[in-house]
Amino acid sequence: MSAADVAVVSGPGAPADAASLVRDGRAAGWEADRIEREGFLASGARLVLLFVERSADEQKRWLAALGRGCDGGAVIGLYAPRLSISELAAAYPYPAQVVGFDFLEGGLLAGKLVEVAPGLRSAPPATEALEAVFAGWGLATERVGDFAGLVLRRVLFMIINEAAYALWEGVASREDIDLAMKLGTGYPSGPLEWADAIGLDRVYDGLRGLHEEYGEDRYRPCPLLRKMVAAGLTGKRAGAGFYVHRAAER
Repeated sequence: MSAADVAVVSGPGAPADAASLVRDGRAAGWEADRIEREGFLASGARLVLLFVERSADEQKRWLAALGRGCDGGAVIGLYAPRLSISELAAAYPYPAQVVGFDFLEGGLLAGKLVEVAPGLRSAPPATEALEAVFAGWGLATERVGDFAGLVLRRVLFMIINEAAYALWEGVASREDIDLAMKLGTGYPSGPLEWADAIGLDRVYDGLRGLHEEYGEDRYRPCPLLRKMVAAGLTGKRAGAGFYVHRAAER
């Protein structure tokens, strides 16, 4: 698909990658609140990427608003890493056209990975169309099941959580915890460095979502994460997290 065939709808909580797609000329841009006020004006788009990382009710509201402007042929790629695509898609008039996807921050660059998660009612052609767009942008894709956290966040956030517990319990310093994982396992970054880059608030929210979804103690966020988020120490965007950063990144 050409840039004219793709639209990005972004709202509160959208990752910076959403804006980069518009800035780089890969898609047209729309604000989610404008969709609700005026309807979807770019109704000619064949694929819409909806970036609104909020509650299930808010996601459903925006999907319903999109449904009033999109026809049954448009594919909706839904960024909802903490929620069930199958549940959210029921709010769209054509649920077979809704497919979930996820990536880590800064993940919409060539050579990076996007997880594609079809819901129970997602049609295979819709899933394939979403994968084809990402492939056209030089991204790798993997197809995963419709589970909270998918694979990337579920595994990485648990590693970060365990690293936070190790720091909280005084097992080792932050530097030594990160060094152990970089030199001992070949990780490109230490888990606490990753947490700062992603945002401790996003890690904490992701773990809470996993804990609420599955009800298992292994997903319970470390109390240190909760305290740091409450104190505003959320990582690079705030200027400080597990490490001090020279300037806040917005």
